[in-house]
Formats: sequence, C-alpha cells, structure tokens
Amino acid sequence: MITVAEINIAPVKSMALAARDAVNLELGGIPDDRRFYLVNERGRLLTRRQVGKLAQLTAAWDAAAERLSIRFPDGTTLAGAPELAGPVWTIVWGRRVRGRALAGDWTPAISEFCGQPAMLMMSDLPGQVFDEFPVSILSRASVEHLSAEMGMADDECLSTDRFRPTLLLDGGAAHQEDGWMNRQVAVGDAIVRVLAPDPRCAIINQQPTTGETDADVVKSILDYRPNPLAAYFGVYGIVERPGMVRVGDAVQAV
Repeated sequence: MITVAEINIAPVKSMALAARDAVNLELGGIPDDRRFYLVNERGRLLTRRQVGKLAQLTAAWDAAAERLSIRFPDGTTLAGAPELAGPVWTIVWGRRVRGRALAGDWTPAISEFCGQPAMLMMSDLPGQVFDEFPVSILSRASVEHLSAEMGMADDECLSTDRFRPTLLLDGGAAHQEDGWMNRQVAVGDAIVRVLAPDPRCAIINQQPTTGETDADVVKSILDYRPNPLAAYFGVYGIVERPGMVRVGDAVQAV
C-alpha cells in the first residue's frame, strides 16, 4: 500500500521545509505554504537559485495568531505580527502575484544575511506563490533509485528534503508516480489530479540544510532519464477535491 510519509511546507519560499502531521489540502494547495516570499531590489522573485544559504533560515507562520518567526543560523529569531506596506506586484512563474512588504526589521536582517537586498513579502491571498502547480508529489523509492544510480550505498541515500516535495510517499515502486499522469489520485480525504512532471533545477544540487552545492544531481537524473527538455523527477498536481490529508493516509490512483 502506498501511504503519505511526509507533508512539507515552506512558510517562506526557499527557506527550510516545515513538516506537518496533517493539513487541509485546499484548491490552492496548503494555505500556509509559501505565504511569504522574497524579492530583490528590482522587485523580482529571490530564491535559492540566487541565494543558496536561504536554506539555513527556518520560518514558522501561525495564521490564527497572525505571527511570523524566522530563526537564523546563529540562533537569533525575529518574530511578530507582520506590519504591511502598500501592494506590490511580483511575477511568479509567469503569474502576477500581489503582495505587501513587511515593515520593520525583517528586510534589513534578511538582506544582511543574504549579502544583498532581500525584501520580505506577504501575498495578499494564500495559495499564490507555488511554482508551476500547488502540489508536488515524490516517492521515497524514486529518491532511493536515483541514489543507487549515483553509486550511493543504502545508508548514503540522498535526503528527500533536497527535492522539497509537498507529499512524500512510501510503499510504491520507483517512479510509480509518473504513471499517474492525467489521472486523479485519492490522498486522504482529498483528490489530486496529476498534470505534469516536475522539471528540476539547480536547487536539487544543493545540500538541503546549508544551501551549498555538493553534487550534480540534475546531471545524474538526466544520465539515466535523458530528456531534451528538463531533468524530470516527481510530479505536479492540482487539488480537485479539498480535504484533510494526514501522514499515514493511503494514496491510490482512481
């Protein structure tokens, strides 16, 4: 039986993943996922593609209490209720997303950490700052197979966090998720439709807790899964029926 092994979100896009035991999977994905994001001095989206060390920052967002916290590697933490400035439009994967900059110490502290201007933004609505689609799905078996292709022993397997899946699955065969293309998949109480393979970028070459490049994982995927368009690994989907999803829930194509 295939089951949900992990549920992951990133309260601030490109910062460390935060695990959840259960979430309400809504039409726009998980509401707290990537509610915040960074832009540079030109108003363009800033991610780990430009600043790998963003992986070292740990964010938490309590929507009910309207409280955000960000912990830095030296142990210092910024926390409080976001005070928002006027609206700003940002292009996110070809979509225009309206958000507002956080006033106060957030932007100066993150800019100093990044070594360049980095303005912290909050999207006006949840579920807007995903990449191509709001849900990414990957099986642990696929990661283990890739690790073996890279010559790694079982105890040297790549960390699944490197691939930042919304839903990490256990119990299936390697790349079984590829076979769900254009199909509905029941995940807990929700229904997800798998729509596209996940094209991987250089972020997966980075060690997931430091953001430092430590392997050419993109090349390794292409070596055994050659494709002229991209290094596809895992799949993307949309939510067709909202519902609760919990770690341990069964996953089945329908």
